[in-house]
Amino acid sequence: MDDIPQIGIPELYKEDGMHNGTIHPGLILLKARNMPEYLKNGNPFRNINYGISFFVDDNCEISIDNNNYTPKKNTVYFCGPGQVIKIKGEFKDGGIGILFQTDFILKHGAQQWIQSLPIFNRFLREPLIELTDGDLLMFQTLLKRLETEYHSNNTLKYDALEAQLTLILIELSRLYEESKGTKKNIDTKHILALESLINKQFKYNRSVVDYASQLCVTPQHLNRITKKAIGKSVGELINEKLIMEIKRYLVYTDMSCEEIAHIFNFHDNSYFTKTFKKAVGETPKAFRKQQKELYLPLS
Repeated sequence: MDDIPQIGIPELYKEDGMHNGTIHPGLILLKARNMPEYLKNGNPFRNINYGISFFVDDNCEISIDNNNYTPKKNTVYFCGPGQVIKIKGEFKDGGIGILFQTDFILKHGAQQWIQSLPIFNRFLREPLIELTDGDLLMFQTLLKRLETEYHSNNTLKYDALEAQLTLILIELSRLYEESKGTKKNIDTKHILALESLINKQFKYNRSVVDYASQLCVTPQHLNRITKKAIGKSVGELINEKLIMEIKRYLVYTDMSCEEIAHIFNFHDNSYFTKTFKKAVGETPKAFRKQQKELYLPLS
C-alpha cells in the first residue's frame, strides 16, 4: 500500500445500514453487530474523528498507534484524529462505538475543550479505562438515552444529543482521572498548544528553541512545564512523535526506508537509521521485518 487509508464519519456514513436519513453526519453510533468488515479484518486505518468504544467481553484484539491490546470485559477505549488503528476479532452484540466530529459539540472553544479532556490528551493518558459494575450501570443508562434520541425524530434532537454526548465525555473523564491518578495543577494551556504544534511541525521542526519561541516562553520554562505534567522533556516528546510516525510507515506501508526518510526530512539515510536505532534499539529494516512477522495480521 502507498499510505494508510483514512476512515471517519464521511466514509462510514456512506455504508448501507450505518444511518438513516435523519441522523446528523457529525455523530455516528456504531453497534458491534453493524461494524463493517473492513474495520475488523486486521487492516490498519487512520482515524479522522474522535472515538469512544465500549467493549463487552469481546474476543478481539485492537492496536492503537502500534500498541496492542486485548480488551477486557467492560473496557472503554478512546482514540483521536490521526491515530492508526487495527481491529480484529468477534464482537458481542452489546458493544457500541461513538464517533463524533469536533463541531458536533457546538459550545464555544469546543476544540480546546475536547483536547483538554484527559481521555483525549495523548501526552497525559493511556487509551483505556476498565468499568466497575457500578460504572457499567451508569453508562448503560447514558448510552441507552443517547441511542434512543439518536434514532428519534424529536424536536431539539441535536441539542439533546450534544448534551448527552457531553455528559458521557465528562463522566468518562472523571473516571479516568480517578483511575489513572491524572496530575492536577498542570499548565494545560501550554501542554495543549505544544501538542498541536508538534503534531503539525514534527516532520520538519525538531528545535525545542523554536517551539518555545512560538509559545512565547523560554525553552527552560517549557521543559519545566512538560517535566511537571508528563515527566518528559520537550525534546523527548518531539522524538516520541517522530519515531511513532516512522514506525507507522514502516509497518503499514510498502515505502522504502529511503522514501520514509525523505518524508520525515532526513536528507541522509544513514542519519535516519542512526536516529531510529538509538530510539528503538534496532534498524528500521529490522524493525519492519520483526513487526510484520509478529503483528500483521493480528491473529
